[in-house]
Parts: sequence; structure tokens; C-alpha cells
Amino acid sequence: MGAAGRAALAVPLLGRWESRRADPLLEVRLLRSAPVLSALVMAFAALCAFGAFLFAVTLYLQGVRGMPALRAGLCLAPVGVLIVLLSPWTGRTVGRRGPRLPLLLSGSALALAGGLLLLVGPGTPVPALLAVFALVGVFQGTVNPPITNTAVSGMPASMAALASALASAARQTGSAVGVAVAGTVLAGGVAAGGAAFTGRRAGVVAAGGGGCADRGARRGGVGRRAGAPGARGAEGAGQAALRAQSAQSPR
Repeated sequence: MGAAGRAALAVPLLGRWESRRADPLLEVRLLRSAPVLSALVMAFAALCAFGAFLFAVTLYLQGVRGMPALRAGLCLAPVGVLIVLLSPWTGRTVGRRGPRLPLLLSGSALALAGGLLLLVGPGTPVPALLAVFALVGVFQGTVNPPITNTAVSGMPASMAALASALASAARQTGSAVGVAVAGTVLAGGVAAGGAAFTGRRAGVVAAGGGGCADRGARRGGVGRRAGAPGARGAEGAGQAALRAQSAQSPR
């Protein structure tokens, strides 16, 4: 049995073990919360797509188009600039109106970028590439604050930090998986170069991640406005459920 098989078997065993501990390292009960589970799925899918994008585009710019590292990095500058500009706006929007609008914007931007990447070839003009990269920057700049907000919504204050940490772990795992998947899918194209590399594979990977992020944005419970009566009711219900489960768990 390979490492992946052993890891898959270990996950339920870890959950069972941690659920019986008085002071568990991982609070398994958090995974029964719809907002936390939605946030973990969105974090994994979003960063999986972003990691695959960065890996594939770097190979494309330097390996296919022959750009030096400095010029390739400058081509990706719109991504970083838009992340810096949009992140504060996203945080304010989440605070005023809830996470639904930023999540829909991020998922739509990534899905559109993935569709446009299907058209990228060895001779695609640089301005067109920059426009596509800007869409990825819109995606990444509007996805992280809603994920954190969704993860901690409905959780008691004592578990908010743990829920946020789980979302961060999902981001890191998604990024690693995205790089691994992109490397596996594009391995043959890297050796062949040119059109074989840009066939349509990178766009498919990014579009799939965008669809997952957009679907996560539409899940129930993530569109509540912060402080709205429904959101407060969900928060109270989540806290009550966790207290009841805590009272029933063996010590």
C-alpha cells in the first residue's frame, strides 16, 4: 500500500482518536459545522487552482516563451498588485455585506481566467497575458477574507482561532496539491515545449478550481450578512451544538 493509501486510512482513525481525547489536538467537532466545512473546501479548491496557475505559468513564460526570470516575474506583477489593492476592500465588504459577493466575484474571475487560458499559445501577445493574469489577481484578492470569515462564523470565540488555523492548513494543502497536479499533467508538454505545453491543460486545471470556488460561494450559510439576525441565529445554534457535544464526549 502506498503512502497515499496509508494516509487515507489514517484520517478516520485520527478523527476517532481525537474525538475521545479530553484536550484534542484537532477539534473534530468543528468539521460538523457547515460554515467551517464550506470554508475548508473553498480554501483547498482556491489555492489548488492558484498554485497550479503559478507553477504552469512560470514554466510557460520561461520555458516556452524564453523569458528571463526578471521579465517573467514582471509579467506576474498584476496578480500581486491586485491582491494588495483588493484585499482591504474585500475585508470591508465582508464586514458590511457578508462573504457572498466577494466569493462570487472571485470564483467568476478565476473561471473566466481559466477559459481564457485555453486560448493561450506560444505567440499570445503579452498584453493579452497580462489581462488574464489580472483576472487571477482579482480572484486571489477577493477570496481569502471571505474564507476566514466563513470559517469562524458560528463558532464560539474560544474556537475561532482553531477554525481559522484549519482554513490556513487547507490553503497550504491545496497549494501543494495544485503544484503536484499541474506538474503531473504538464510533464509531457514541458519536454516537448511550444504548442504541446500550451495544449489546453493549464486552462482546464484553473477553470476546474474556479468552478469549485464558485460552487463553494453558493453553498448555504456563506451569504449571511455579518451581524444579521439569521447569522446570529446560526452562530447561536452552532455554539449550542458544540456545547452539547462537549458535554456528551468522554473525558
